[in-house]
Amino acid sequence: MKKNIKILFAAYECAPFYKVGGLGDVAGSLPKFLAKIGVDIRIALPFYKKIKDNYHGFRKIKEQGVSVAGQKTVVSIFEGRLPGSSVPVYFIDNENFEAIDIFDEQNRFRFTFFSYLIATLPEIIGWQPDIFHLNDWHTGLVPPFLKRKNSQAKTIFTIHNLAYTGDTPLKNLKQFGFSKEDFSQVDKNMVNIMREAILKSDFVTTVSPTYAKEILTPELACGLEKALGQKKKFLSGVINGLDYSVFDPVTDRQISFPYSIENLNEKTKNKLYLQKISGLKVDPRIPIFGMISRLAGQKGFDILEKSFDKLMGLNLQLVILGTGEKKYELLFNELRKKHPDKFKFYNLFDTRLASQIYAGADIFLMPSFYEPCGLGQLIAMRYGTLPVARATGGLKDTIAPVRKINFRPANGFLFRGYDSASLIGAVRQSLICYHQPKRWRQLQINAMKADFSWGNSALKYFNLYQRVVFG
Repeated sequence: MKKNIKILFAAYECAPFYKVGGLGDVAGSLPKFLAKIGVDIRIALPFYKKIKDNYHGFRKIKEQGVSVAGQKTVVSIFEGRLPGSSVPVYFIDNENFEAIDIFDEQNRFRFTFFSYLIATLPEIIGWQPDIFHLNDWHTGLVPPFLKRKNSQAKTIFTIHNLAYTGDTPLKNLKQFGFSKEDFSQVDKNMVNIMREAILKSDFVTTVSPTYAKEILTPELACGLEKALGQKKKFLSGVINGLDYSVFDPVTDRQISFPYSIENLNEKTKNKLYLQKISGLKVDPRIPIFGMISRLAGQKGFDILEKSFDKLMGLNLQLVILGTGEKKYELLFNELRKKHPDKFKFYNLFDTRLASQIYAGADIFLMPSFYEPCGLGQLIAMRYGTLPVARATGGLKDTIAPVRKINFRPANGFLFRGYDSASLIGAVRQSLICYHQPKRWRQLQINAMKADFSWGNSALKYFNLYQRVVFG
């Protein structure tokens, strides 16, 4: 098979340049590993002001006037490299991308324009991809723009967050030459960009096999079950990987005491330090549960709230790091005062503190209602911290649950019901195992040996690229 497939990977964020969510990690990691196996992959994203302020030395390779929405504007293309690789990154510069809150309702025009520029980029830079790999609704209009150009390139659309559908007024799209007939469905003069991307792309992926099945159900399809059902034969899930060069307890400079699978006793020092800085009782025998998350009901904080008194009645400590919905911020600040020796709430996000929690906690809590892939459980396992999670999405795909008969393949704990009783049951199960040191150590070793590196995910995408291009 042909190996040097050309891919234009388009996204609205890419770490380390600009990151607001999990897609930023994917865009900053997956292309590096695809390049290592021979894919000619290049990244395109807006040249936000924040990138300009923090990164310098990019080379301007093209400047071109374009007419869009009845106005003339200038677009400049700057080229850089993804750190730690030779992967080219094209930063698309235009006045429309100066200041953007990507979840702001006012940005429909900007991201329609971004999709237009992605579809036009090959003409501007003189490089034609075999596949446009698109990500979330912000690039969802690339397929109809390509159709208008009679492009022969294929499109793969990856769903990272189905809940954000990018509903855009038809009148905005008419500014770009579209009509009602160009879209599969128009509701109250609004176009659901996510739906259009799903239906008009050659292939659709999401970030775990289980989530790919779950979004075919009304419960988790966000109203798009019909469109996803039509695409069922061209829909699959690929687990996001973890960059092991970044998340490694041996080399992580953000934790107080580095350690490896060979000297897990050093992990205990991180635990004692976490207890100390968090104002908890310093005692290595008390298991610490950690949570690092956006504070939202979807992440399981509603059932955690209902379970809290029972949790505090158990011999454990809990440390939560995160920001989000005000009701949870207020709740946990009050509960912190009520249980100062057992519960610590950090109402912020700090990467150093996050690393210390991953290293210092014994158990990592992820009671999500839904979790397309999940990164926390992968990092936790890498650090020998065992996850207690609900069996949904990527959590179900990556955690091998403890069963009564055989501990050897297990690396965590899963529960099915989305309720307080199920959560407490899984917590109790983890506590029983925690107090069996030999078994617990085996579970830690299993977790740390599990391979969720990007290499595996990249190979799956490479095979998918081959399938889409060559059939």
